[in-house]
Amino acid sequence: MAQIDDELAIRKVLAEMTTDQPPAPPARYAAVRRRAIVHRRLHLAGAAAAVAILVAAAIAIPLGLMRISPPPPVAPSRHYHVSEYPPTPHSRSGLVAYGVLNHWRWSMFVTGSGLSGPEATVCWGTTYASAGANGNCAGPPTPANDDGAVASIFSSVGTTEQVDVGNVSSDVSYLRVFYGNGQVLTVRPVAVFGRQYARFFALAAPYSAAVTEVAAYSRTGELAYAIPFDGDGSIGLNRWIPPGQPALPQPASAVIGSGVAFGGHWHLAVYIGPWGTCFADGPTTGSSCSDRTHWTLGRKATVGVIGMMLYGNTSGYWYGQARSGVAYLRLTTARGQTTKVDTVTVDGTSFFAFAGLTRDPAVRWVAYDAAGRRLAVGRVPAPDASG
Repeated sequence: MAQIDDELAIRKVLAEMTTDQPPAPPARYAAVRRRAIVHRRLHLAGAAAAVAILVAAAIAIPLGLMRISPPPPVAPSRHYHVSEYPPTPHSRSGLVAYGVLNHWRWSMFVTGSGLSGPEATVCWGTTYASAGANGNCAGPPTPANDDGAVASIFSSVGTTEQVDVGNVSSDVSYLRVFYGNGQVLTVRPVAVFGRQYARFFALAAPYSAAVTEVAAYSRTGELAYAIPFDGDGSIGLNRWIPPGQPALPQPASAVIGSGVAFGGHWHLAVYIGPWGTCFADGPTTGSSCSDRTHWTLGRKATVGVIGMMLYGNTSGYWYGQARSGVAYLRLTTARGQTTKVDTVTVDGTSFFAFAGLTRDPAVRWVAYDAAGRRLAVGRVPAPDASG
């Protein structure tokens, strides 16, 4: 009966949470993740970032979607225990999985409304004693035939201890989750909304770095495996590696921009490794990730903007790459303000980052080498475009 009590508690929380919920945004929720009450991760789609920016009017991204930075490090420990079980025939509708995380019982629940209508909404939530009950809503659900990543986590509830929920592609029969203490759990996705929608899975962790690998299997064998990115305190499955291939490249990271802006200090770091590439920002919590491990510019390009992180309608951070030999840039905004931005080389790529205001975007760049010689000039490009 304890399991049913948990399910009822989650349903009550989700009902209260969605009473005054505004219409679901049109964007797909599979691109974002949740940590604590609000923590989302933007996944850069392959070679291009998710939005075009800078030269035209800036696009406002809600504050909650882009909060990013590593939390205080958690000391690795093997003294934990995680269990996970699938729903039973007698479970309430919407239960994805339940189990024990250390000595806390947990359950992950997913509900939906208006799934066939224009304002379809999916809500998810979990409850476990160390975090209370938490959840969130977005929508609509991902169609079953929309096979992108092998598996992706779009929401993470908890600060240190966490319970995550995500979707799998149609060919995934089950996942195996490997923990640093030697545990290996089998996670089976659940068709919460029927065969026409992507199935959901859940996993629990005492802290993000405890999950060392996730492998996906079809009915006939292993499909791929992922090394999670945990640099922002959550578990990111960004890049899937074919079976038998090594988990490369070796991890490399560096701060690629820092300073004082918007009333406080900021820094942006890049992390490259077998998880792909992730950019994480200092004052907040979260990251922007891509499955790419190598970044190349067009043959005639000198500067390319990879992506951005905007806070509300007023300010944000831009990050990009420059051709080898570019030591720094001088950026000019629409109102004539100039800023020097240094490049930092990480794993063979020269990255840069800068802070700015959406009402006065950077529109022009001049590239210089280490001796101060002017190399090239151009307009600030849209994300991942040629410069």
